[in-house]
Amino acid sequence: MYPLDNNTEEKVLSSVPFRDYSDRRTSRLQAFTVPEDESVVAPGACTASAWTFPETSGLSSEKVLLNELASLDWRVSRLEAAFLSMARLWTWGNRVYRRVGHALLRTPASAICQRLMGNTAADEKYRQWLIQHRATDRYRYSEPNQRLVQIGTPLISLIMPLYQPNLAWLESAVNSVRTQLYQKWQLLIVCDGDPLPDAASLLESLVSEDARIQCLCHARGGISSALNRGLNACSGTYTGFLDQDDILEPTALSHVAAAIIDDEPDLIYTDEDYVSECGVPQLPLFKPAWSPALLLSCMYVGHLLVVATKRALGVGGFRSAYDGAQDHDFVLRLTDDSPRAVVTHIPRVLYHWRQHMGSTALAPDSKPYSQEAGLGAVQDALERRQYRAVVHPGRIRNTYGFTRVPSSNDSAAIIVPTRNPKLLGNLLESLRAVRSGFSREVHVVLHCQGNQSDEKIATLAGRYGARLFEYRGPFNFALMNNLAVNRVASSFLVFLNDDVLVRSDEWLEHLCAPFIRPEVGIAGALLHYPDGMIEHSGVVTGISDGVGHAGRFQLESSFWPWLQLTRNVSAVTGACFAIRRTLFEQLGGFDIRYHNNYNDVDLCLRAQNAGFEVVVSTSADLCHAGGQTRARGTGLQERLSFWARWGNVLSQVDYFYSPNLSRRLETIDLSVPSWQ
Repeated sequence: MYPLDNNTEEKVLSSVPFRDYSDRRTSRLQAFTVPEDESVVAPGACTASAWTFPETSGLSSEKVLLNELASLDWRVSRLEAAFLSMARLWTWGNRVYRRVGHALLRTPASAICQRLMGNTAADEKYRQWLIQHRATDRYRYSEPNQRLVQIGTPLISLIMPLYQPNLAWLESAVNSVRTQLYQKWQLLIVCDGDPLPDAASLLESLVSEDARIQCLCHARGGISSALNRGLNACSGTYTGFLDQDDILEPTALSHVAAAIIDDEPDLIYTDEDYVSECGVPQLPLFKPAWSPALLLSCMYVGHLLVVATKRALGVGGFRSAYDGAQDHDFVLRLTDDSPRAVVTHIPRVLYHWRQHMGSTALAPDSKPYSQEAGLGAVQDALERRQYRAVVHPGRIRNTYGFTRVPSSNDSAAIIVPTRNPKLLGNLLESLRAVRSGFSREVHVVLHCQGNQSDEKIATLAGRYGARLFEYRGPFNFALMNNLAVNRVASSFLVFLNDDVLVRSDEWLEHLCAPFIRPEVGIAGALLHYPDGMIEHSGVVTGISDGVGHAGRFQLESSFWPWLQLTRNVSAVTGACFAIRRTLFEQLGGFDIRYHNNYNDVDLCLRAQNAGFEVVVSTSADLCHAGGQTRARGTGLQERLSFWARWGNVLSQVDYFYSPNLSRRLETIDLSVPSWQ
């Protein structure tokens, strides 16, 4: 987990009293009002004290700056209001355009559609990006590699299990090891059964040409058996794994060696990409940094995987009972003690996974037994860690989800702030229509307006059996929720916007499922707009104006395939999330300075500072209209306060995002490669 800056000394704001900018039409006038008892000397006027002004008429430079910022903020807000109707129309049109476009991209006419729309296809865009990515690799040059050797880096063993290989691909794989710029390696080719004569001849030639290559032949016993033979024979302090038809980037082992020197990790994994049968790059597989929640959803670690040899032998190597998902089971056991395991992610494309009909890279159904093996591996991990949950297949092949087995002590308080009877009625009706094994109670926080809406909301709450709490005062989302929490006693608190609709019976069980792991403190939901576009799949820090919803207005992303999977994130939206009551009280609830925005992200970042994880549970899929509950836009005071507290975090790449992706917009796209 990356360290978060929790410096609460907000020097930018220390000398400025809090000013309410809720009425922005008068904020500029208020900022520059001169008290009536002060006389202002007109320029050019001659008085007893010529060319001087009363000392009390001046403002400090900080106050002048803040007043100017307030004026600018007011003007920008007026522009935002003027273009609001146009923006809504553009958003609607853009959603229709994207939806139709995404549908067409799944058809054989996708290439034609791309040309007509003036877009570069994702694979072509990636190939152009990869050229720049390789050019910024500092280990392309001999000097950094010589420096690694001088430091005294360890021997790295590579195990390649072999079974009925394509000889051209096998030779390409071996050559990718031999051309490594880091020279301290050992390659163990482990034959699972006797090779055919042509393969045996090629292996004999490869072994004779390079003393660092060894070939081990044994009776057929399966993939795990072959990997264990190699693991027992390797001499390296660290061991990596290479498939017989894949390719290593020439600098792969250089980056691994540097990571070993820096961190001495138990496990290292890198980014990778898919290549065609001819070796042409197709699409990347960028990965987040260490995400234990995502590992329970799928084997996201993938290639290149390198582990400490002693640690691998200590957990017993690979298990044949999980052949097909043996690597997933292996990594789950390596990281059973997750808080203590040292895991390093190298965010560079260093492994090329060849797509062909016999590979899951192209055809996930080519190994149908892998899904069942993966389900068994995850279920065994949950039982081994004494988590009471049941694993089920995910939405995508070879992905998994799990449902928490509820106990009699589990209860959830659903807190809904509202001032709109129509939205509240739709939400309460959707809640009544679904079944749940979770003990739950609904608390409606009525922001009183003194009109008929108040009576309608009170009637709705009574009709649906919800408890009503009245709040009178200026709108403050954080304060309203804090006050409501004081009136409930449930073990889990669920904060829900009134413009959200529940669409599945077990949404609450899925939302609270990540809490089976004691280190998880906050869990958010996957939210879709009514037209099916993604509204929220985790909040990313360091993008857009500090934070944003990566993937908003997209159905999917070719560059970030994790949007539909439960995983660790830096923060989740306050539109729908659950938190342990004990953690909420430990953190002191929402910070009421963030009355409209940032209160959810601030709470999540403080939770991580306290040692807890934040997870987005994509099995809990809800519909969110978005923006109907509160005013759009952010206030100057909130932005200044938020950046003063979390500026160090917001200026860096999100730990759970990829530095290979752009940080300028919420749309997921490739970034400009930088030196790494």
